[in-house]
Amino acid sequence: MKEELLHFLWQHKYLLQKELFTVKAEPIQIVKTGLLNRNAGPDFFNAQVKIADKLWVGNIEIHIKSSDWLKHGHQHDSAYHNVILHVVWQHDTEILDPYKNPYPTLEIARLIPPQILKNYQKLMDSKNDIPCSNIFKPLPSILWDNWINRLSIERLKNKVENIEFSFQKLGLHWEELLYQQIAIVFGQKTNAAPFEVLSKVIPHRLMIKYQADLLACQALMLGGAGFLKGRFTNSFNHSLQSEFNFLMNKHQLKPLDISIWKFGRTRPANFPSIRIVQFTECIRAHQNLFQKLIGCERIEDVKRCLQIEGNQTIDIGDLHPNNKKSFVEKVALSDNMLNSILINAVIPVLFFFGKYTQQEFLCERVFAWLQELPAEENHITKQWNKLKISFNYAHETQAMIQLKNYYCNKNNCLACAVGNQILKLE
Repeated sequence: MKEELLHFLWQHKYLLQKELFTVKAEPIQIVKTGLLNRNAGPDFFNAQVKIADKLWVGNIEIHIKSSDWLKHGHQHDSAYHNVILHVVWQHDTEILDPYKNPYPTLEIARLIPPQILKNYQKLMDSKNDIPCSNIFKPLPSILWDNWINRLSIERLKNKVENIEFSFQKLGLHWEELLYQQIAIVFGQKTNAAPFEVLSKVIPHRLMIKYQADLLACQALMLGGAGFLKGRFTNSFNHSLQSEFNFLMNKHQLKPLDISIWKFGRTRPANFPSIRIVQFTECIRAHQNLFQKLIGCERIEDVKRCLQIEGNQTIDIGDLHPNNKKSFVEKVALSDNMLNSILINAVIPVLFFFGKYTQQEFLCERVFAWLQELPAEENHITKQWNKLKISFNYAHETQAMIQLKNYYCNKNNCLACAVGNQILKLE
């Protein structure tokens, strides 16, 4: 038994339909369960409980055993003097208040249906990636839609917290922030950290000095990443190397060690070298990108701001640190990559901007974009697909990623609407 389950049962009023008595056989009527306290002090504040025809207003404390009160040292803490009811799974000792009177105590072990305990134990003991996969119950559609919206906003706010931290470190510079966040997306999970470092080695303010010069921009990024130190057979790569050597001396740049980049189990289209060039062109091709994106009202306009024009190709085999044979890849962005940039960089940054500048309409606009973009496909969404859950839009898949990472992975089933449904009394 865990206290979290007892909190859940009390908070969700599972005991209201029961005939309740204290351990001294005094009748109890729960008027208000109170507000859950997630900080130090009693578990629920401002509850109202009628005991033997007398209404008490105060706090509720919940324990597995009555003796846990003493074990936790509450008898020495004045914050607990206003407890009006001690709710316990098992009553094993009498607890006295500062005036040597016993606290009214409710023992609930015999009041909880065995099926709730059985399902809870299944969730806690599950070794599956999704703990409820063997006893999963679909929610009614209106509850499911509300849960999806809540989770997708929750995930967006989590991203905003990280972005706000970066924003402060970047000196409150919006273009630099967007530049860094887009870089991280191009790195995907495998090379996100090296891409973030690269965005600091070659900052946005340096890139825009050479924005009109394709060779200079690509040389800065590939050279800064450490990819232009070898011997090349491709003439364009050789030109990039010469250009970077000039720019490196001019700006006193210190390239990254190429060993920080990961190539293992990566398809050529996802090699960091091609992603660096794509990132460069995505930024280089559009002046004042952040300001342009703020002015966009439709998702189609946003996509146009990020598209890479032209048909450039690059020999990524020649750039490979292990001198792979020549392999030419197009620089153009795939639809999936473009959508990923929108979902994981553009929308979170603009949502943060809306919050920071108190432009709520902008937050609503970019969240609507999330509801228009197509659903993502990754290893997490495929796990949900196995439970016959399908998705049409990105806010749904973002919600399910949040559910998996912050609820399923942490066995936080009691805070999950699906977990609530499984434990629900019939």
